[in-house]
Amino acid sequence: MLYSTTLIRLAAVAFVIALSALGLTGCKKPPYEVELVGYDYTDRALLDFSVNGISGGNVFLSTKTSGGGKYACCLLLDRSVHLPHEIEVGYMREALVAYPSDRILQPADTDRVEKRVQLHGPMPDKPAYLEVHFYPDGHIDASLSGEDGPSLPRLKLERRLPYVR
Repeated sequence: MLYSTTLIRLAAVAFVIALSALGLTGCKKPPYEVELVGYDYTDRALLDFSVNGISGGNVFLSTKTSGGGKYACCLLLDRSVHLPHEIEVGYMREALVAYPSDRILQPADTDRVEKRVQLHGPMPDKPAYLEVHFYPDGHIDASLSGEDGPSLPRLKLERRLPYVR
């Protein structure tokens, strides 16, 4: 009788330990890893673009088919995030240069611009890209897109060079 009571207690302790271990490692899903993609509809290239401190690189002027930035990995997005959700977008602006004379009309920014931006929905089933769209009037839109890829540019603009509209 003493042997079976001890065995039951040991089994109960092992069961509680197993449940605790599962609770610490197995129940919480890992965050989404989304790539940053910048779209620049302004008249100047954007330098050192970032979201929440994660670098998205430089973003050249968008064209009709390309946003202007490359994919930059990875921003971690907790699965508990509900949209709209605020993010911090940072960047500096390249010099505004006349073409073809290469005369500088406005110098490059010396101070970094930091803006709070609302990340809008809908939330894709499997978020894969965080798109940041920089508009000529200064406002910034951010949205998520799924595994099928980021969207095409929202404004279909021409450019003469990567940094000249």
